[in-house]
Amino acid sequence: MNPATAEALVLVDELVRCGVTDAVLAPGSRSTPLALALAAAETRGDLVLHVRLDERSAAYCALGISRVTGVPAVVVTTSGTAAVNLHPALVEADESSIPVLVMTADRPPRLRDVGANQTIRQAGLFGSTVRVALDLSPAVRELGQVRYWRSSVARAVAIATDALRPGPVHLNVAFDEPLVPTEGEEWIEDLEGRPDGRPWTADARLVAGMSTPLDDILGALLDDAVVPARGLIVVGDHQDPEAVGLIDELAEALGWPVISEPSGNGAGCDTSLSHAPLLLADETFADAHVPDLVLTLGRVGLNRSVLRMIGRAELHVAVDARQEWSDPTRSADVVVASVPLPPEEAEFDEEWLESWQRADVLAAAAVETALVSSEEVLTGMHVARATAARVPDGGLLFLGASWPVRHVGSFAANTVQDAVILGNRGTSGIDGCVSTAWGAADALQRNGGAGAIALMGDQTFLYDTNGLLAPAEEERPDLVIVVSDNDGGGIFSSLEQGTSVPDSVFERVFGNPLGIDLVSLAESLSIPAVAVDTLAALEEAIDDAVGTGGVRIVVARTCDRDREAAILDAVQSAVSSALESA
Repeated sequence: MNPATAEALVLVDELVRCGVTDAVLAPGSRSTPLALALAAAETRGDLVLHVRLDERSAAYCALGISRVTGVPAVVVTTSGTAAVNLHPALVEADESSIPVLVMTADRPPRLRDVGANQTIRQAGLFGSTVRVALDLSPAVRELGQVRYWRSSVARAVAIATDALRPGPVHLNVAFDEPLVPTEGEEWIEDLEGRPDGRPWTADARLVAGMSTPLDDILGALLDDAVVPARGLIVVGDHQDPEAVGLIDELAEALGWPVISEPSGNGAGCDTSLSHAPLLLADETFADAHVPDLVLTLGRVGLNRSVLRMIGRAELHVAVDARQEWSDPTRSADVVVASVPLPPEEAEFDEEWLESWQRADVLAAAAVETALVSSEEVLTGMHVARATAARVPDGGLLFLGASWPVRHVGSFAANTVQDAVILGNRGTSGIDGCVSTAWGAADALQRNGGAGAIALMGDQTFLYDTNGLLAPAEEERPDLVIVVSDNDGGGIFSSLEQGTSVPDSVFERVFGNPLGIDLVSLAESLSIPAVAVDTLAALEEAIDDAVGTGGVRIVVARTCDRDREAAILDAVQSAVSSALESA
């Protein structure tokens, strides 16, 4: 057995021992030893192997798997620019604290910096994006190699899954030729690992963030600390499945409203609001409802109106265990690692919560009236509401960046309560969303979850259509991708650019209409697709697609972007009018 083959077999075996269940491979030559070892592991039933043509899509697929399972999926590429294409997904993994393990095959050191084919400086390629970068020396026929390989993998997995700061890890593996198995050579030491399938090094470091009563936390800041009656809780994107239950308990005990971003998954909280971004966009309401204390959980920042309110609060308690805790308003008075327990002493004002809830009911009626009166056209708001209403219980809703996640947050915030909502909220990019949704749906359903729906805009979908290129023999997840198609960058029509840039320039550099028939594009990739342009047809199409198995695409052709922006303004005006009449 030649050195490259021996090393690859040991690396893959140790990954399995460390609990890795999924690998995503982008084919290449230098990664041949790893590809063959992964294929053999799949045949034995040790792991699930996914193959993708595009390295960027492969990395995002792994990201989606890791996000759902909490176990690092491994991405394997060949050398050169193949490795570079992993970077966007690793940035998302870094910012969202998602454990992903990258294994890039490389040329041996003697071929670096001499103009050798497909050779770049891969060691340390991702800089501070990864938690650690290990550059493994080429395998040689000497004692100690197996210990070196196994301990490196065990360390990489432990760092990726660190209790306080999980995230991406890079293993750069230099392979010398021959890259395929050869006959007649015995390896000089035993390739086996620890007995009983144990990892080489077990990570038994125990780190826990203890919850503390909220009044005790404030007591560390103020001499006479009593938890105020006028409080507000904002739930952003986070990775703590236990946190929402604690938030619900705290909010109910204090009588505080909860504003949850979609991927905060706080819709089930008893005091959760449905239309908070629209309420706080009304200046009169916002001025009358500045909280004495705001508590934020995780990464917040989806809506400007909510961010403004966070910044105006007299006290700000941020809950985030990461070293890079979320505080975009730079207003946090104290940051804690876990959701506080209800206080022993607190002021209570029944009118405070009731005023928010009354306004939320008025806003709901205004939204319903405004959108129903606009049903002769299809808007992104209609698409968000219809899509969120059809997510199966126990399933998954993946939300692309830009308009879709905001439309769900403002118009369907509490619709999804018995399913998981995910999105690439670490950097809010439109890249890799198809692949992330695919990976997340696949992982969820292999662990007993129900069907999945992904909602994204046309540009987000186009950016990652390579994510649909999976080999025919691979099992497809039950995933319906709903594409809100307004032929361009719709969100810009409602931002400063939409009112201050001349129309011709706006369309050229912001609107960016491409005029692509998304159904024909999907069908060219052998993905069933249908296009609709009415709300009734959209609802029927999603109902027909959900639960049928495989990946299906529903293209919702919405009205032009200017008209949608005008309807959105009309909705906000209707909400403000309803609040004035209260």
